[in-house]
Amino acid sequence: MRLCLIADTHGKHDYLLLPEADLLIHCGDMCEYSDPRPDPLGEMDDWFKAAPAKDVICIAGNHDRSLERRSPGSSPPFPHATYLEDSATTIGGLIVYGSPWCPNLPGFAFYATDDELREHWRKIPEGIDILVTHTPPHGILDTPSRSRRHLGCPILLEELKRIRPRLHVFGHVHAGYGRKQSGDTLFVNAASFSTGGHEPRPPWVVEM
Repeated sequence: MRLCLIADTHGKHDYLLLPEADLLIHCGDMCEYSDPRPDPLGEMDDWFKAAPAKDVICIAGNHDRSLERRSPGSSPPFPHATYLEDSATTIGGLIVYGSPWCPNLPGFAFYATDDELREHWRKIPEGIDILVTHTPPHGILDTPSRSRRHLGCPILLEELKRIRPRLHVFGHVHAGYGRKQSGDTLFVNAASFSTGGHEPRPPWVVEM
């Protein structure tokens, strides 16, 4: 299965050139925090519908207020994509689990305290193929520009010892764009734009 991995498009998704893929995965921050568009989720769904992928999976990020404000039990936000929020789906025999939560950002969407993060990450089952989060794990592709400070989640890093996915894909820290193999897990930071940038980076393509 050919995967196309993106994140942090912040309303600039039309600038991306997507390769053909069996599965497109968006790791959150589709919108801006104060998004001026009248229907950002509808616009995103139209783009998902036109994407050159057989299936689309997405999660939210800390800028996706429109997704955080949805009423519990409401209909899925994207008719043309599978939206995951502490939930899993199976596509092409691959088990994919998605979760949007981020540490250290009170006031933003999908912020969680350390205790809340522990509860969220404990829900992630072992034996999954692909883990999709918005935040990186601590120390893995999570360093901002001109800084050695790590912005990823230490609690998620600890839980990964139990979960051990084949692929963990995320975004959030734009300068961390890249990929890294560690043990049995391939880590990919798929942030599609640098902070404040308008030139898109190439989407990551992974074969599974």
